Amino acid sequence: MKLLYTKRSPYARKVRVIALEKNIPLDLIDEDLQKKSHRLLEANPLGKVPTLILDNGTTVFDSPVICQYLDGLNDRVMMIPQQAEKRIEVLKWEAFADDLMGVAINLYMEKVRHSHDFNKDFTDLQEKNILSAYAYIQKNLPKLRKFDLASVSVACAIGYIHFRLPRLKVQDALHRWFDEISIIPSMSQTVPVV
Repeated sequence: MKLLYTKRSPYARKVRVIALEKNIPLDLIDEDLQKKSHRLLEANPLGKVPTLILDNGTTVFDSPVICQYLDGLNDRVMMIPQQAEKRIEVLKWEAFADDLMGVAINLYMEKVRHSHDFNKDFTDLQEKNILSAYAYIQKNLPKLRKFDLASVSVACAIGYIHFRLPRLKVQDALHRWFDEISIIPSMSQTVPVV
């Protein structure tokens, strides 16, 4: 299987962590999102990463769908519980983390695109949203003690914020939790880079 991705995408990082935990080999193909390849556009008409290309040519896209697909390939370790209530809790955290990634990406891109005249009201709101998310995560840390898709997703979101918006690093108990999860091999092997 081929994973079209970028080394800095928090969504692709989440997929890579799941694949590593499940011991599923992926042929990683780093894409340039400024000059989207024919391969990427053929696999995903929106030209978004991550996009998974199966050995039979079928494509799977959007990180939540790819993660569920990979988790179902073997039972080496289950990253998404099967029991309905536990499953929904994990998927809820994944959705929350994906939204946090979106907020961080929008904030970063606003400051990149308009470095001298960025929309201060917009950026202030995004920063407030990130800090609010941090408070929510810290309050609910006991729900993220298990290493599964929920904790992976939240850690990938925080990792992206540290990478792109270093002045918004986590503090206190959340910082300690993030440091602990970051040394897990699948996490340390997928740290975002330019």
